[in-house]
Amino acid sequence: MPTAPIPGVNRRKARDMASPALLLAPLAMFMLVASITPGPNNLMLLSSGVRFGFNRTVPHLLGIVGGMALLLLVAYAGAAGLMLALPWIGQAMTLACCAYLLWLAGAMLRVEAPRNGGEPAAAAQPLRASEAVLFQFVNPKAWAMAVAACTMAGKLPLPETAKLGTLLLVCSIVNLPCVSLWALFGKSMRRHLDSPRVRQAFNGAMAALLLATALWMLWPLLAGIHLPATQDGPLLDPAVALGR
Repeated sequence: MPTAPIPGVNRRKARDMASPALLLAPLAMFMLVASITPGPNNLMLLSSGVRFGFNRTVPHLLGIVGGMALLLLVAYAGAAGLMLALPWIGQAMTLACCAYLLWLAGAMLRVEAPRNGGEPAAAAQPLRASEAVLFQFVNPKAWAMAVAACTMAGKLPLPETAKLGTLLLVCSIVNLPCVSLWALFGKSMRRHLDSPRVRQAFNGAMAALLLATALWMLWPLLAGIHLPATQDGPLLDPAVALGR
């Protein structure tokens, strides 16, 4: 003889089943906002889309997505806590990222105008997938995303393996179309940059944006700003806390 359902137990089970879905929404929204907003990766993809087109930029954007997934693995394994305990590690990565962005800004200014409708004479090759993967490990914005995403995933009422798998899946699903949009936007601008003067102006604007991004990340270190620790642990430095 079937037993009557217990209302309180059924409501509790339904709430427990809905909890992961409710918690996934903020994680997905955070990854969307963090992935679509301007940053070192997206500015580099925009520039690559203009200079090389979308197809040649695909390895670069796939390297970003794969590098972000690998970074999440490392952060989830405990590297995020190590960075918070040893702030100099994050500062060293910030300096390395800024140095690369400054070099890239200089390279943008040295790009010559295209000859006879071809590629720019002094244009470098598109960033390889392996190089894009490695860049994520010195990108403060990528680390800020990884630390926050791992914290949010840790609250999911799932086994540890399922938490990590969900985190990687959400990251990849959200990140890929976001970074692709920047490369596609760059490609769409190519036809407007046939004039050497227009192309030179664009390269100057991109170099200025890269320089501004580097200074924005570097400013807390130059200003000597350090946020005090709280009873829950050390606070992130301003550059990481703002998702730069």
